[in-house]
Amino acid sequence: MAKTCTCTGHRPKGFPFAYGKDTHKHKAYLEQLKRFILLAYYDYGADRFISGMALGVDLDFAETVLKLRDGERYPITLECALPCPNQTYKWEETDRLRYKNLLQRADEIKVISKYYTNDCMLKRNRYMVEQSDLIIAVFNGIEKGGTWYTINYAKKSNKIIKLLDICKIN
Repeated sequence: MAKTCTCTGHRPKGFPFAYGKDTHKHKAYLEQLKRFILLAYYDYGADRFISGMALGVDLDFAETVLKLRDGERYPITLECALPCPNQTYKWEETDRLRYKNLLQRADEIKVISKYYTNDCMLKRNRYMVEQSDLIIAVFNGIEKGGTWYTINYAKKSNKIIKLLDICKIN
């Protein structure tokens, strides 16, 4: 039976290394993320993947899923769960272009709220957990913020959680 996997994780400032600048650790993190996605596919039967499309882990997750789908021909799909239509409002242009490219290649796009609200990000996170059988959590150990909230929501929802500890990347 097909399963769904989502990912929660930090934005670039939440990484314990210079995200995108420490190329050795960044590459090692992306390899670990790919391994976790493949584990979801092979060990749990996940063929549908949902990304929240925030900067950092979410975009890396979406990009990795698409590389596996398109480049390595895995029979998997990507859904982009957007908290609101203007999520990229304050982003740098290069990040907006990357985001737009990923959306164009997605199999499905779900917009959670028609407008930005104080809780649209949390609603998006709850939606992703509720839709999923397995959650990949890329976590820095700090017990606050959206990633921590989503991990706890997944625990309360009795979901399988696979923890990728980014503090152990070397």
